[in-house]
Amino acid sequence: MIDADKVKRFWNARSRKLKEVPFESIANLEEDPALLSLKTRLEQDRVFPRLPLSKDVTLLDLGAGVGQWAFRLAPLVKKVVAVEYSQELANIGRAEALRQKAENVEFVTSAAEEYTADQAFDIVFISGLFVYLTDEQASRVAGHLPSLVKPGGLVFLRDGTSILDGRHEINDRFSTILKASYSAVYRTRGEYIALFQARGFSLVEDGQMFDEGCPLNKFSETRLWFYVFLPDAKRHA
Repeated sequence: MIDADKVKRFWNARSRKLKEVPFESIANLEEDPALLSLKTRLEQDRVFPRLPLSKDVTLLDLGAGVGQWAFRLAPLVKKVVAVEYSQELANIGRAEALRQKAENVEFVTSAAEEYTADQAFDIVFISGLFVYLTDEQASRVAGHLPSLVKPGGLVFLRDGTSILDGRHEINDRFSTILKASYSAVYRTRGEYIALFQARGFSLVEDGQMFDEGCPLNKFSETRLWFYVFLPDAKRHA
């Protein structure tokens, strides 16, 4: 299993990429400018139509990084609360919010598995978080979700997914692409569904973020996948 401390050190170190790579690259790890542009466009085409975006909507961005998704979504909703456990990445996000005058984006420095809120959200948006969590952390994050989603709300998960028979784990392996040691747990689609079902959520839609043959599908073991979950009771109300 991955070492949570090493994972956090990796993300803290990513903050030092601020002057070396585009803002979006810091947290989504795509450093090739052409592929970054393609990735941003294709992902928005997949994600935006599946979210109930309006000026009445509140959105929780759980594991927000520097706010790469928060700032895309902020003009379309009432409020974004961006939760990030790396103080360095959260500070970059706060500075960007000031630069953009994005007054409806609030950064909170907290581990995702420790975050709770006094009020629930219309959308809980989780992007690239679970692959960096131990099983214990993942269970705790999922356990908080029922209290974080409003009646009629949803959870949108965008995360790396194993397409092997079982999960694919990378434990402190040096990445020549990232020029750093990297750890991640790519759970299977079935594991994600079971994790959310155990907390009272039903899958209503899922699929690959990029079509087969897309140059963004770089590795044979994994694909970037999206999942839309609704709370069971509210789905059938």
